[in-house]
Amino acid sequence: MIVSAEKDLHLLLTQSHAGDRNAQRELYERYYSFAMRICIRYAPNRLECVKIMNNGFCKLFAEPDSIKHIADFQVNLQKIMINSILNYYKGEIKLTLKESIAKTGHDHAIDKSLTKHHLLSAVQKLPVIQRIIFNLHTIDGYTHFEISKMMNVTNSFSERFLFLAKNTLSSMMI
Repeated sequence: MIVSAEKDLHLLLTQSHAGDRNAQRELYERYYSFAMRICIRYAPNRLECVKIMNNGFCKLFAEPDSIKHIADFQVNLQKIMINSILNYYKGEIKLTLKESIAKTGHDHAIDKSLTKHHLLSAVQKLPVIQRIIFNLHTIDGYTHFEISKMMNVTNSFSERFLFLAKNTLSSMMI
């Protein structure tokens, strides 16, 4: 069964890269929820989320080499979506650290009883750079070193904005 699913996915990708709109639509519909779950954490609203996600799917369809191995399709799709997010916010990421630092308070523990919805809503209200770094580090598991390479910033920049994001989230939860 797994072999059949991989062959089906391989066929869909091949047809999508050849410009077959039906195959692209089927691939989009099949992985819409997966891609949406990634992008919604980074975007402040659903409209921006869909724009980012669609840009990622366009890259997937336009670049046959974007998927290395069919078995790792979801991992590769996640990387494509994260790169789409970073490209979308590239102008805002280039802000200097000094311009973007907000006031910080004490580091408060986040209430464990919060629902996923409340936490997602709070994360979406974070300033762009804080939101991106928080998601990359805390949710997607990237190290500060990996984040610094992806965003072309220093490790300390990533660490500082993660700290600011956590403090901002804490103050929202109080």
